[in-house]
Amino acid sequence: MPDPFGSLTINAALLSDLLMQLAHRGGGVRESGAFLLSPRDSTGEGRATVTGFALYDDLDPRSLTGGITFHAEGYTALAATCRRLGVRVVGDVHTHPRDWVGQSTTDATHPMSALPGHIALIAPRYAVGDITVRDLGAHRHLGGGRWQSYYRDDVATLLHVTGMRLPRWLRDLTHRLRAVLTSRRSR
Repeated sequence: MPDPFGSLTINAALLSDLLMQLAHRGGGVRESGAFLLSPRDSTGEGRATVTGFALYDDLDPRSLTGGITFHAEGYTALAATCRRLGVRVVGDVHTHPRDWVGQSTTDATHPMSALPGHIALIAPRYAVGDITVRDLGAHRHLGGGRWQSYYRDDVATLLHVTGMRLPRWLRDLTHRLRAVLTSRRSR
């Protein structure tokens, strides 16, 4: 049976929303991240379709410390979310402060999921600005603490983006509208 985590597919609008959320959560001054979610019962011939994401700080409000410090209660909240929505974790994404999207020693030795096949994405510049798939780092966990990394054009080996990408002005408008709505809900 093929590895269901061989690669990921994500809709361009969902990826854009995810990157905007990461930029917003990090505020341009700290790392942020999210788990990538796919329907539990889907089989994609070696490709998992990302249909949603769970932001680290929604699961663990203490997780964004400049870097990422994800606590046990965050994993408990993640498991509850996955059960409630009928999804599974197929990858994760977090931001780095500059253009470098390689794994730090901490990233490689303390992954958000240590399961072989898990795909960890890293976005540069705290995901602020216009980030493309070529800007990301993609890292597949091979097991035993080993990783295989992809950069620039090779990222498309692990991350397939479908659909049309919204123009920057429309993404910004959508982001501002979502922030206003979120702010009103939390009052």
